[in-house]
Amino acid sequence: MRSHMKPIHPPIAMDGGIVNAHPRRGAVTEDENGVSEIIGVVMLLAMVVSILAIVMVALKPYVDDFDDNKNWSSARVLSEQIQSRIDVVGSAPNGSGVAFTLPLVTSTLRSLDMVETWTIQADLFGLDRVEVNIVNATAFEISSQNETISSVEVSNDGILRTYNVTSIGSAHSFDGEQNFGRELIIDVKNADGKSIHRLVRLQLSGLQMNTDLNIGVHNTAIINHGRMSRMPNNAWNIEKFPPLNVEETFSGQRRVTLMLSDVQTTASLPSGKSSTLEIISRGPLTLFDDEARNLRFSVDNQLHSNINPQFTELWTGDHLVHQATGDTSAYFGFAPWGRSSGADGIGLFPRDEAILLEIGLLRVEVS
Repeated sequence: MRSHMKPIHPPIAMDGGIVNAHPRRGAVTEDENGVSEIIGVVMLLAMVVSILAIVMVALKPYVDDFDDNKNWSSARVLSEQIQSRIDVVGSAPNGSGVAFTLPLVTSTLRSLDMVETWTIQADLFGLDRVEVNIVNATAFEISSQNETISSVEVSNDGILRTYNVTSIGSAHSFDGEQNFGRELIIDVKNADGKSIHRLVRLQLSGLQMNTDLNIGVHNTAIINHGRMSRMPNNAWNIEKFPPLNVEETFSGQRRVTLMLSDVQTTASLPSGKSSTLEIISRGPLTLFDDEARNLRFSVDNQLHSNINPQFTELWTGDHLVHQATGDTSAYFGFAPWGRSSGADGIGLFPRDEAILLEIGLLRVEVS
């Protein structure tokens, strides 16, 4: 007997369509390919990020150097701008001033109060050889080879006081019982009231600019028309010296010129990307402007102990060369006054030769 098999029909879908009973192999393959592509892209991105990280690590020293050079150059330009404006304002009458903007992005300013002391003295008239010595904060001594001293006039920060010399002898002591200030001028006069000798002692202030670098802090000091700098972990170096010059005029007369500057801070100094610095003149001051003999001076810079030897080496170097030849009879210029180290000061040689001495002081206030 033949059995009859009923045909198996595929199930009817809910929407009336026919459901395929076999798996869709093509769709699964497409999903796997999509996942593989995503994984590949992620791995590629990870590789790119890794390479970029390696490149950044390798380039970091060069990027840091670039930033440091940029910040250093910016600080140098700013210091030159400040100095040029100090020169202009300092030469103007008392009360004149200027205000300008400084982009202090990575730099800050601070005051260097009474950081450099200059003591200058010379014979101005007659044939006497006079010497003034500061004994302490209130007293001084005067010696006169020919005993022509009659009176002494002292200007202590603008306050005048006169001493009459009544004792006989070549040495005289004076005590004003008041501390000497920033600007001390001692005029020694003869019986006719003529100034035969002058001593000037100035305690000068300046500015310091500190600039942040990746390797540390760079320092720039603006003191008395000079500029000193120090890289991190290095010693101070003088980039620009005070303008002390010795020259011969067209008429054959020898001349010594020097322009000093004093920058006093009267308020907190500005800081930030848009900082305004104000500079006001206190009026220039003429210290020497005539013939002089026996010029002698000393400089004491308190910024660092290596500054003073650099001053001495610059101003007395020519004398050392002449000394090496064994003949200094024809030498004209600066040389150590006593000890070769310059500890006793620096003098102009030949001592008794008359020269034209021109020394001035620019005085400003900054805030």
